[in-house]
Amino acid sequence: MELIEGNMIQPVRATDLLIAPPGMPDPRFRDAVMMLTHVNDQGSFALCVNRATEYTLNDVVDNIDDINLPEHMPNVPVYWGGPMGTTSIWMIHSTDWQGDRTVQLTDQWAMTSNVEMFHCIANGDHPQQFRMVMGYASWGPNQLQAELKGLGPWRKENSWLVAHNLGPDWLLEQAPEGLWTNVVTLSSNQAVDSWF
Repeated sequence: MELIEGNMIQPVRATDLLIAPPGMPDPRFRDAVMMLTHVNDQGSFALCVNRATEYTLNDVVDNIDDINLPEHMPNVPVYWGGPMGTTSIWMIHSTDWQGDRTVQLTDQWAMTSNVEMFHCIANGDHPQQFRMVMGYASWGPNQLQAELKGLGPWRKENSWLVAHNLGPDWLLEQAPEGLWTNVVTLSSNQAVDSWF
């Protein structure tokens, strides 16, 4: 993992990790680790990758009636991806698999969201490393950059810490419940500069 150095705010990019500060004022994001998937002039889009829900893909499929889905899915956990679009399901995954609507984010990361992915997973045809998330988080144009700089109404001590993600081998092998602590520990120097 590569850190963004000290107080210099560098542009964030797809697959960077946003790490919530200890005093995160928004309870929805407390101890959250968010993976940015899109950063452009229209805004930023991210998926939380460390909050398992009580649901599995079987539960999700059982509650969708209007499209043709497999009857039985493996017991793959579904994660809380963020407070928006909570009826949307996203697969963040390694690039060894792709479907009709897969978007490649980097040479190591891709994301997919369509009906086909459910059928593929049910048939055992899926990426080597993946995580299913429900919902997402988004920021308007320049909003995330203002938060990172601590521009009003945001304050620097409440800002996200940013780390460049090395890939699915590292991120998806971490125990989700310990991911926030592990990322903060790895980036302790930047955390001190930014938060304290």
